[in-house]
Amino acid sequence: MKIWLDTIDIDAIRKAQAMGVLAGVTTNPSILATANRDVEAVLSEILDAQTGPLAVQVVARGLDGMLAQARRIAAISPRMVVKIPAVGDGFRAMSMLEREGVATLATAIFETRQLALAALAGASYAAPYVNRIELSAGNAFEVLEQSQRLLDAYGYKTAILAAAVKTVEQFLRCAQTGVAAVTLPVAVFQQLYASSEDIEESLRKFDAAWQSNGLMRDAALFKA
Repeated sequence: MKIWLDTIDIDAIRKAQAMGVLAGVTTNPSILATANRDVEAVLSEILDAQTGPLAVQVVARGLDGMLAQARRIAAISPRMVVKIPAVGDGFRAMSMLEREGVATLATAIFETRQLALAALAGASYAAPYVNRIELSAGNAFEVLEQSQRLLDAYGYKTAILAAAVKTVEQFLRCAQTGVAAVTLPVAVFQQLYASSEDIEESLRKFDAAWQSNGLMRDAALFKA
């Protein structure tokens, strides 16, 4: 399972990229609205900070507007992925854009039926909103499992990108369902590599044992 970050925090993106665990970055209108700079400058900086795809959502609701915005977004870089709401004309827009070679991500998914239609439309990715489904219906992981079985059964190209993941437990449960990727806010990503008292105590014991043996402590092999 791959990890995408859901953020415009450049320092966090660079750190994840340096760790070698970052597959891509997602944004949404709410996240981009927090920036106090030109949106194209923000997107350019994110592309420079990491080597994976960058997902950006259209804000138009009608077909013509979605297509126009999507094409402009896609023209920024071959690594752009256009997020399209999985409702109404969104499915038609996904189908048309994919045929043009524009990668799309079906977003705002709360039910398996939406993901099924996105797969039929040829979307490259589909993003069920895990925490929001849990809060509204309480069956987020059932939706993920049903959706993954559907994709596997028919061989659709669509990859599930589980979104709105708010806890480490939700991240691990997503991994257990076999979905292709998860998009995480920075705070949850940081919790994945955070230390704990148990870890620190174990490391202290290793250090104490090492320091107690002068031959080991002064070995050239382990010089800093």
